[in-house]
Amino acid sequence: MKILTIVLARKNSKRLKNKHHLDLGGKSLIEHTFDLLKKTKSFCNIIISTDDEKILKNVKQKYKSFIPLKRSKNLSKDSTESYKALIEVYKWYIKNYSRVDGIFLIQPTSPFRKLNTIKKMIKIFKNNKMRRSIISVKKIKDHPEWMFEIKDEKLIRVEKKKPIKMSQYLKRLYIVNGLGYLLVPKDLLIYNSIIPPNSKPFICNSEIESIDIDTIEDLNKARALKHYYYNL
Repeated sequence: MKILTIVLARKNSKRLKNKHHLDLGGKSLIEHTFDLLKKTKSFCNIIISTDDEKILKNVKQKYKSFIPLKRSKNLSKDSTESYKALIEVYKWYIKNYSRVDGIFLIQPTSPFRKLNTIKKMIKIFKNNKMRRSIISVKKIKDHPEWMFEIKDEKLIRVEKKKPIKMSQYLKRLYIVNGLGYLLVPKDLLIYNSIIPPNSKPFICNSEIESIDIDTIEDLNKARALKHYYYNL
């Protein structure tokens, strides 16, 4: 079974400037993901899709087994949805290499994911007779039935028709944590989404692994916990 890994790393992040190059425990944020991927032999190829010349140069010099791919300008905008960039890379790959059974989207904003987590997702994917996409999720802490919005300086419950319940009686709800998206190619192309409606969940409730760095607060939290990374 062939599984292609694609790392999407757009250059300009408005919420956290130069995000991929920021220091985390002595190396850049994106290098945590690169170094992890170097340890796995589960993928037919690893493609780094980016419009960042510094990342492309680093890949060519230090990560020579990866394929650096310059992303087109029209797919490097703030408004560009991930699935569009992913489809661009996938179509380029099947044109220049071969078709694959799975596409593993890895986001460099999750630096503490474990190699074992990747292996578990791949195992589920390979054993899945129905051939469904696998999406990593975690259980939510803040339940929507406890939430309020503010209108005219008044608190208004979001779930107006439902009585407030004790935590043990609430539905178990989950949120995508960004650790990984292992997609069936046809799902990506049919649904134009990195979370197809027929996806199978991979539950990972680890708070450390689920850290997704998009703001300075996220980065500071990761830096405070960086000593855990070296003991994963």
